[in-house]
Amino acid sequence: MPGLLVLGRQAVSWMGRGGALRRLGRRRPARAAVPAGLDVAHLLAAAREQFLRLQAAWDAGDMDTLGALTTPQMLEDLRAGRAGAEGPVGRTDVLSLQARLLGFDAVDQGWLAAIEFSGLLRESPDAPAPVAFRELWLLLREHPADPTAPAWRLARQQALF
Repeated sequence: MPGLLVLGRQAVSWMGRGGALRRLGRRRPARAAVPAGLDVAHLLAAAREQFLRLQAAWDAGDMDTLGALTTPQMLEDLRAGRAGAEGPVGRTDVLSLQARLLGFDAVDQGWLAAIEFSGLLRESPDAPAPVAFRELWLLLREHPADPTAPAWRLARQQALF
């Protein structure tokens, strides 16, 4: 069953065409342990920074930054979600942001980290009260052994409430 990707007030299909897992490659049968040498605290700090950068890029309509921080399939879904909207769509203030690693998997192309984000945000400066949010993000690190490969990029996002 498809879910929704929510950035600001826009919603985009969670599964997209072809389904999220098929896009990321077939999942290997067993859950992978966090690879040796991967600093989970650093990953979560980088993920929080990426969350803020993605939200700012979404608000500004900055497709170049969105493209640098997402997989090509995710960028395609974001473009579809912004169809008809050009330029800035507003400003979202992230008032608090927590990140928690829920799981880690090996996929055909590399590593997939499931991170739960939660916190409070204000979707416009004149909003009467902050809104609580909770989201699941799947971050993909392709070819992790290759130092020239792109860093973690958003592959999927699901609003949890």
